[in-house]
Order: sequence, then structure tokens, then C-alpha cells
Amino acid sequence: MAEPVTDELGLPVSILRAPLLIARSTFRRKSGSLLAFAIGAAFFQALVAVSFPAIGGMETVTSVVQTFPEGLRNLLKLAPNLQAGFGLVDYLAFTWLHPVFLGLGAAFVVSRASDGLAGEIERGGVYLTLSRPIPRWAFVLGKALEMYFGAGLFVLMSWFGMILGIAIAGLGSLPLDRFFLVALVAWPLFGALGAGALIISSILSRGGLAGGLGTAWTLIAFILDVIPAVTNSALAWLNPWHHYFPQEILATGRIPFAGLTVLVAWCVFGTAAAVALFRRRDLA
Repeated sequence: MAEPVTDELGLPVSILRAPLLIARSTFRRKSGSLLAFAIGAAFFQALVAVSFPAIGGMETVTSVVQTFPEGLRNLLKLAPNLQAGFGLVDYLAFTWLHPVFLGLGAAFVVSRASDGLAGEIERGGVYLTLSRPIPRWAFVLGKALEMYFGAGLFVLMSWFGMILGIAIAGLGSLPLDRFFLVALVAWPLFGALGAGALIISSILSRGGLAGGLGTAWTLIAFILDVIPAVTNSALAWLNPWHHYFPQEILATGRIPFAGLTVLVAWCVFGTAAAVALFRRRDLA
């Protein structure tokens, strides 16, 4: 007879709580790395705001932006048709498109996805976990929930870092609620990228290989989003990066519903695909 699933206190756990137990256990074991990623992102956001007066203020920034070629404007997703001129809000919006912020967020979800499935197989930890009456779907879902929760904390800390930097630099009253909306869209963006990496990890048995291919997936998707021939095609709607537009959110104060739906769909169906693939594979 199978031994019932128990929590850290030895209390029986319903099979419906198994994913949450796995997510909680993973979060506790890896909270240090999440804290490092989140603090790094918050420090970067604060540093950009604090350094604004030191670089010469708006006059210097505007003169630099005016020299940007059209290709760079497209890469930075500037939206001159949505606002009059270029101001401090637009400058701070760059932090949400900066390679440091995007790189940290993408690195976090890819590392979680690759280590959560392929890494567990490589270390042998998955065999101990699944030797108990925990179904594979619960194992994958628990790892995915921890990844999505961590991504949410990551973007929340980034927003708090920006608030702190604005306060320290004395930049005045800014639409922090609109920056919060940007953070809300950044959350499912990283979740969607993590879902793609989770699919890759679900069919591999080596964490390093899964991490490398997961990183390649995020970079290729990003590059495709800046190629006009691809961006202007119907296939662009399948690309998570295509639906992340901080400038538009800050200018309109609204979250594009269609884009948010695509990002959430990536999280839901990507996790479901990872579950289906992991359930059918041979773990030997």
C-alpha cells in the first residue's frame, strides 16, 4: 500500500494540494536565488532613476534620443505617435526594456524551468519525489507555479526599486500606477518565456542542455520580434515579445487586452504542454 503524502510536519496532504506543496518546497529551497535576481532588478531600476540628474537631465536625454535611427527606435519600441515629445516618463520606461532588466527576468524563468524538470532528472531528485504517490502532472504544475510566483515577485521588486530611485532623486510626481501596469504585463511576459523553456525542459534529462536551449528560445523570439518581415506578419502574434509595449501602456494608461490574453495563454497552454510531454516520457 502506498504511503500517503505528508508535509514537513508529517501531516497528510490531499493529492490536490500536492502541486502547492511542491511549489512551496521549491520556493523555500531556492528563495536565495530569487532574492538575488529581485534585488538586482530593483537596484538597477533605482540606479537609473537616481542617475538621471547626473547625466544632464531631460535636455541631454532628449538630444540623444533625437539621434536614434529608425531601427533603434523600433527596437526600443518608441511610440512618438502616442505622446507629445519625449519626457522623463519615457526615459524611465527604457528601464523596462533595458537588456539588464529583460536579461535578469528571462534568466530567472529559464533557470527555474530547466532546473525544475531536466535538472531534477539529472540529479535524480525526481525519482525520490515520484516514488511517493505524487502524480507527474502535480510535479510539473508545482514547479511551474513556483516559477510564475517568483516572476511576479521579481517584477514587483523592480517596481519598488523604481519608486525608491524616484524618491531619492527627487524627480517629483510621476504616474507610478502606470508603471505598475507595465510591471503587470512584464509578469506574464516572463511567464510566457518560462513556459516555453518548461516545454523544452520537459523532454530533456540534462539541466545544462535545457538551460542552453531555453536561453536560445528567448533570444530567437526576441530577435524575430525586431525583424520587420516577421513583426508585420500574422505569426508575430504567437511571439510573447510582440505583446510587451511599455511605451504604449504609459501613454494610454491601459493594458492591451489582446496582448495580455496571448501572454496568459502562453502560460496556461505552455504549462499544459509540459505536463502532457512529461507524463508520457521515459524517466529511466
